[in-house]
Amino acid sequence: MVRPDPSMFQSKMVDIQIPMPWYYSILFITILIGYVTFLATAAYLHASYYIFDNDNYPRDDGLETLLVSQVLLFLALIFVGQKADTTIRENIRKIKEQAPTRDSRIRMEAGGVELQSFWRGAYVHRPSSDDLGWVFDPPQMEHWSASKSIFQADESGLIKEHPSIVGTPTPPDFTTNGILVIMSSLPLIGIGLTVPPMVEAEARVAFIIIPILFLIFAVISHFVGASGRVAIEHVTEKVRSVAVGDTELVGQVRNLGEIPVVVVDNDPSKSAEDLLLWEWLYDVEIEEEYRDSEGNRQTRRYWRTIDSDAGGSQFVLHDGTGGIVIETSSFSRKSLGQPMITWSCSHASYSQLKSLNLWKAVRTYGSGTVKQHRWRLWGLGLGDPCMIHGSAKTMPNEQIENYGISNTDPPCSRLVMLGEDSETMKAKIWRGSELTNITLAESSFETTTIPVVMMLVATTFSTIFYLVG
Repeated sequence: MVRPDPSMFQSKMVDIQIPMPWYYSILFITILIGYVTFLATAAYLHASYYIFDNDNYPRDDGLETLLVSQVLLFLALIFVGQKADTTIRENIRKIKEQAPTRDSRIRMEAGGVELQSFWRGAYVHRPSSDDLGWVFDPPQMEHWSASKSIFQADESGLIKEHPSIVGTPTPPDFTTNGILVIMSSLPLIGIGLTVPPMVEAEARVAFIIIPILFLIFAVISHFVGASGRVAIEHVTEKVRSVAVGDTELVGQVRNLGEIPVVVVDNDPSKSAEDLLLWEWLYDVEIEEEYRDSEGNRQTRRYWRTIDSDAGGSQFVLHDGTGGIVIETSSFSRKSLGQPMITWSCSHASYSQLKSLNLWKAVRTYGSGTVKQHRWRLWGLGLGDPCMIHGSAKTMPNEQIENYGISNTDPPCSRLVMLGEDSETMKAKIWRGSELTNITLAESSFETTTIPVVMMLVATTFSTIFYLVG
């Protein structure tokens, strides 16, 4: 049995590694090749136009292609940077590979793409890995009943993944992500330089656009990064000793009673059991014709949202020391990770299904031609790891009686966690433990300091070039 070693989850200040697993490594190398191509082509075009006054830019569609390629390169650098490995991520991956939890083994065996019908093009996809799943084996369902009450402590004690055991990891200050963020400045500048020729504006307009682009990037990066690091700022309490007021808890999801089956889009063939929190999204892939700026007919494909729904049930969060009731309906912020199941089919298959009810038959999808249908389900399931920021309040006597809480139960059983915000804490439910959620976060140096410095540098040079121009 693998035992938690807190030293495995301590970060280095500088932690440069190649993105993993292997498919991210291939994407990383491909992007580097694309970056070199960008420097050899787009950089030359921008320099010839803005420095040497030679208009070598391509025309019409070629200029649009240049703009789109720079946007894609910028987004690809940011995306792959988020997937760059760190020592903590590598250690967690090794633990999961060498000693997978029972939940991980079940997911690996059930994961993959299942072809339901070749002729109808119907598929069901279940991911075979889970970044937010348990790193160390949690108490199994057959052991929950060993206690007299669902609120009592487990015989095994505190869960292995609790911050009191593994510690609170912090992201490295500088990683491969930081390098790629810095590299992304050049395609972002290129985007700003490409706009004036496209709209036939003065060349120096680019030096107004560039600082705006960097400002937008810095603001988005700061807020996205801050939301990922929010758990670091708060001390995780043990459920048994939690007090009334704002608190952070980490534990295992356990049920209070029967759990309703989730039926996606009123279709019994798309259902899932044992979900205490869930949300689904139904969208369709649209193929649409349009005319570009030159009047030429073009075709594009994109996904259009048609319907969605979300719900959940009250549950008990148990960290091994005790359980506390979570009032899920009071939480407006929830982060459930990746889709647990995706159903998809061709439009011809969808149209031919005899089980369609009248409501589905009269659905309208707007302009364009429908090519595919897709339903995605996210969920927080029975036994899953969970992290919660909320406000612990005294439970009403009526609820205490309904749940059968007795005098022998610990004091935490008479509290309920509500999704109420305060000045110091924003209420939220995360799927996954603090360990797995913080592992995916980036440092404030990479998400705030570097983008702000890039913005200041870009603004300074843009101002100089604007005045000189």
